[in-house]
Amino acid sequence: MTIRTARPCLRGLSGLLLLWLVLSGPVQALDLTPSDTTYTLSRGFLPLGEARFRLYPYGEPDCWRYEYQARPSGLARLFIGNVTERSEFCIVDGQLQSQYFEFRRADKSADNYTLHFNWAEKVVRSSKGELRQLEPGMVDRLAQQIQVQHWVIQRKGEPGEAQILSTKVEDDRVRSYRFRITGRERIEVPAGRFDAVRVERVDDPRKSTRFWLLPEQNYLAAQVEQVKEGSEQLSIKLQSINPPPDPSSP
Repeated sequence: MTIRTARPCLRGLSGLLLLWLVLSGPVQALDLTPSDTTYTLSRGFLPLGEARFRLYPYGEPDCWRYEYQARPSGLARLFIGNVTERSEFCIVDGQLQSQYFEFRRADKSADNYTLHFNWAEKVVRSSKGELRQLEPGMVDRLAQQIQVQHWVIQRKGEPGEAQILSTKVEDDRVRSYRFRITGRERIEVPAGRFDAVRVERVDDPRKSTRFWLLPEQNYLAAQVEQVKEGSEQLSIKLQSINPPPDPSSP
């Protein structure tokens, strides 16, 4: 079987939402705690639904499961069904290593896939038959949120010219992005008003992905926007910080 880098494509609503999960790099002294958050999804003034993220310990020591579920509402339900994603990763020598990832779309099962990360053989296997070379720093797109939070923590949220190169693996592609911390500002979302750190994608002048992280909430994401050629494609905003899941019964 040939090892290759597949051509890029977007995964609809979920793909747009999860473009903010793409910062990677060395992660040191990861101190993870269970979390459960809910976000609103919209495009301009058009509400699209809700998204929920849950993080909790799973399996072996220093291993975690991170789950995402998007529930479209209103007109959006005519175009896309519920989307669920699951990442399983472990912290090895202070770095995050993806172990398993799965994507499920209720209305289009042909899009479903899984990824198995084999660090001993240095390959990623897809349920669709793809086999790719696995290099240090590569992670699945959902686990990358953990990395961005800790990268910003390491920089203490300070804006500057430093850029981060990230690489994510999906079923049909491997793709890299560059981001940097561009400022601090006060924002308002359904969950309240917060002082936030702004991070932006800087490798493509036609597209901009901006997200705001909250220093007082361990750099939790409060807002994300994806803009293409000046037109907003998707916005997510923090709606609630829920009681964390019980690690003994996720």
